[in-house]
Amino acid sequence: MGHDLGYAALALLATTAYYVAFLVFRISAQRMPPLRGSRPFHVAWYAVTSPIWLCGGLILFLGLAYEVVAFAAMPLAVAQPIFAISLVGLVTYSVRSLGERLSAREWASVGMFVLATVLIGLSAGSERELRADATLVGTLHAPWKMLAVMAPAMLISAVVWLLGDRRKGGRHARKLAGVAYGVGAGACAGLAEAGIRGISIVYENTGSVRAVLESPYPALTLGMAAIALGGLQVALQRCRLSIVATVLTVIGRTYLVISSSVLFGEAWPQDALPFALRSAGFTLALVALVAFPRYEQQEATDARVAASAQRAARGGEGAEMRSIA
Repeated sequence: MGHDLGYAALALLATTAYYVAFLVFRISAQRMPPLRGSRPFHVAWYAVTSPIWLCGGLILFLGLAYEVVAFAAMPLAVAQPIFAISLVGLVTYSVRSLGERLSAREWASVGMFVLATVLIGLSAGSERELRADATLVGTLHAPWKMLAVMAPAMLISAVVWLLGDRRKGGRHARKLAGVAYGVGAGACAGLAEAGIRGISIVYENTGSVRAVLESPYPALTLGMAAIALGGLQVALQRCRLSIVATVLTVIGRTYLVISSSVLFGEAWPQDALPFALRSAGFTLALVALVAFPRYEQQEATDARVAASAQRAARGGEGAEMRSIA
């Protein structure tokens, strides 16, 4: 019992590290010049030359290491609800401390997303029978499984980046909401976590670090994480953290389950209760995704513009008073 609680605490620490890293990435994004998804190398350059971003990357790396241990020691059915609890904490912090405002419709979607994450996690069965490719050579000889899960994630991410960079003319042009960026980064983040799961499975089956390094999963994790982090950095500069993190988390967990069925042979639950839980979780996630606003609220945009105008006006009045004096 004590070991189980310890591993649960480790999973909680891992996901808390994730979200602390998100907060650090948000601070670094606010200090960067405007980022464009169509210029990924510029995004990467600004990131790796930012000490604040590198600090967030270190925190994220620690979270990844903790998650590898947690995935190896506890079932997904226990880990997923823990991740959802941390997500609630991040949203609460964003609203209370960062001043982010969510509409009633957005709150409802966030609630459905969190519940969907818990239901999908509870539907997971035992992982004892899962197998993962132990060598990169074997994967390159028959790459179809890997390509089947990588292609959709990379396509979704590319489409979101390009749509987000389309120039919308007009004074009242609306920006894409964080849900779009969350979907794009979340698919790649989920696949990166599938790579972490593969690392855990290979190590559990072989007990060899060399076997892990020779497997395709470290490269899968690092490659997909890099794409997800690039999309996340662009999103945090343009959208609310609470929305981006929520959608990224749920889409990531959903894609983790889908890719695990392809990569590791994890079958859809056959028993009535797990089957109902997973079906309800996927359905609820889809409903929440459809219900989420596609664009930032015009009222919020107008408020930010008005606030900027007021600050500029106060600055002009101050300069005029100083000149009179």
